[in-house]
Amino acid sequence: MTLATTTDTDWAPYVGVALFVRLYSHIRSMFVMLVVDNPFLWYFGRRGANILDDIEGPFYIVGSPSVQVNEGKGVLASVDMLNKCGPFLFVVDVKDTKGDPVPHATLDCWQADSGGSYFLSSYTLRGKVTADAQGRVELLTVEPGAYRTRSGHLHTIVSGPEGTHKPMTTQAYVCPGNDPIHLARDMANYYRRRPDANMVTCWANPSAYNGRGIQRFPALPAEQVDLVKSIGKWNGKLKERGVEREVMAVAQHKITLTAV
Repeated sequence: MTLATTTDTDWAPYVGVALFVRLYSHIRSMFVMLVVDNPFLWYFGRRGANILDDIEGPFYIVGSPSVQVNEGKGVLASVDMLNKCGPFLFVVDVKDTKGDPVPHATLDCWQADSGGSYFLSSYTLRGKVTADAQGRVELLTVEPGAYRTRSGHLHTIVSGPEGTHKPMTTQAYVCPGNDPIHLARDMANYYRRRPDANMVTCWANPSAYNGRGIQRFPALPAEQVDLVKSIGKWNGKLKERGVEREVMAVAQHKITLTAV
């Protein structure tokens, strides 16, 4: 399966959100928060059957564009933002409950910028990407910033090929030092278990910081051959695009979908 490189000439181009779409998305989010993500459903076990299941939050906007640049690869942040905030790489493997890859799963992603702010009038830091035949996605973006009592996180609605797996809304949390204790302050956890399984494992790229590190992440070990190669390839693409900074850190995560 070969996927079109829809943003190959312009990484994450600016796309505005129509007023009607913003209004519809706001009404939809109110319904999701009041009904679908009602705290009582979590408290009594009607939500969270999949350990990675998470709340959607109030900032989802329907109709996000594709940010695919190659098979299994997407770019969520613009060149300007990558230069300003520094590149951050999410590597996600989508599996089923047997541990087998879910080929060509779709991830609809959105996040705050590194300062903790969401963009609501444009699809900035929002987009869809499709996994490769092995269920892997590499998403180049910027580090999602923490805000209020919440650790930085990437929101994702994950879907398998039509009719094969149950779609799931989840979040991938970036915690300083890879320590889940930072999730304890999240007010959403007052009525559900702390989502430790949703914390990604992050490594710093020493060459990007002259060995100083970032967010107390451990340095990426040479034994992580696949991740080292991925960072090298992305750094080459960044240089071609005029981004003066290397990938600062890489986050690795596994998402498990349940069959229909």
